[in-house]
Amino acid sequence: MDRSVVLVAIAVVAVAFEAFCLLDLYRVREVRYLPKWAWAGISLISIPLGGVVYLGVGAVRDVATPDPRPPRPPAPGQPVQHGQQPGQPGQPGQGRAPRATARDRGSGVIEVDRLTKRFGTVTALDDLSFTVEPGRVTGFLGPNGAGKSTTIRVILGLDAPTSGRALVGGRRYGEIVRPLLHVGSLLDAGALHPGRSARCHLWSVARSNGVGRRRVSEVLELTGMEAVASRRVGTFSLGMRQRLGIALALLGDPSILIFDEPVNGLDPEGVRWLRELLKSLAAEGRTALVSSHLMSEMAVTADQLVIIGRGKLLADTPTERFMRDNARSDVLVGSPEAGTLAQLLTARRASVSVTAEGDGRLAVTGMTAPAIADLAAEHRIPVHELTPRHASLEQAYLDLTEATVDYRTGATADEEMPGR
Repeated sequence: MDRSVVLVAIAVVAVAFEAFCLLDLYRVREVRYLPKWAWAGISLISIPLGGVVYLGVGAVRDVATPDPRPPRPPAPGQPVQHGQQPGQPGQPGQGRAPRATARDRGSGVIEVDRLTKRFGTVTALDDLSFTVEPGRVTGFLGPNGAGKSTTIRVILGLDAPTSGRALVGGRRYGEIVRPLLHVGSLLDAGALHPGRSARCHLWSVARSNGVGRRRVSEVLELTGMEAVASRRVGTFSLGMRQRLGIALALLGDPSILIFDEPVNGLDPEGVRWLRELLKSLAAEGRTALVSSHLMSEMAVTADQLVIIGRGKLLADTPTERFMRDNARSDVLVGSPEAGTLAQLLTARRASVSVTAEGDGRLAVTGMTAPAIADLAAEHRIPVHELTPRHASLEQAYLDLTEATVDYRTGATADEEMPGR
């Protein structure tokens, strides 16, 4: 065969292979180690070796492409109405924030498995294990120093565990290519370049993860930051920086969201907006792990509670069940004959407990308000007050974590001084 024919055939095959590699590079959503333009340059300069290297090293095959124009959760000041699906056309909260795909929902589990973290002689996490499932908001609670922030840092690959592991979507965070597309997080709202505008800050992060300008505009609108998008971040209040941090967490349309104290600095309208946002994202099948000290907000936001103390798991349970099993309830009774009534109550049932309050009233557990009223009327004892009291999530949480609190307040200086 003529040598020139062989060379032409080889050249045609090489060009066809190069075209295939460039087409594949154009179609894939993610590449490893280098940006797409760099891989394209290598492929063109080193035909066909560059294409072989790209296919063997740079191509990523396990990334699902999300819907390009799905609904968005409600914007600030537009809570979801009863029976409304977030983002339905013609209703409050209409928008275009991406909805988690079926594959995202299946891979949105956070797994903490026998996690231990030591800092010198201090054990921050002690054989901690729990799982955060998609489709619900999970509140991550614990006293100061309990290990919440350390747990989140290990999950996000910022700290290396002493032993055990933490996985997001079945992988370690450090193994994820372009993690912003899979996990959105807010740890420190102040970690921003003060000289950049909000839009510039989001755009710089978006470029590093292959997110387009249009998505930057969408999250600015979603978080209510459009009007101040051109202002420098250094002029923002804490609440505005929190909103910008939330916008950054949502930038890559992640299936997993991790927020550490996200309501800090938000006004009441912002707190309500964030509550509805988290609920709507969970309703789409996303995973939301939220650390907070604001018990009243967790009571109406979280579907599941993970509570830790001194690095150990104290509870992993649905919120309603936790309050039902751990919250104390009693009846506050006021009577001029409180002593006599207390004796009658304890004599009536062995399960009744009566505690004297500081103002002379009685706190009665184990007996309902109508039963107390009937007993008092039977013995002609006047009752001036009969108030059923139901403990809040805060009280149930304080009761559970009382033994694990490291930083207590309320002691006098004399009580704190050793030897006094």
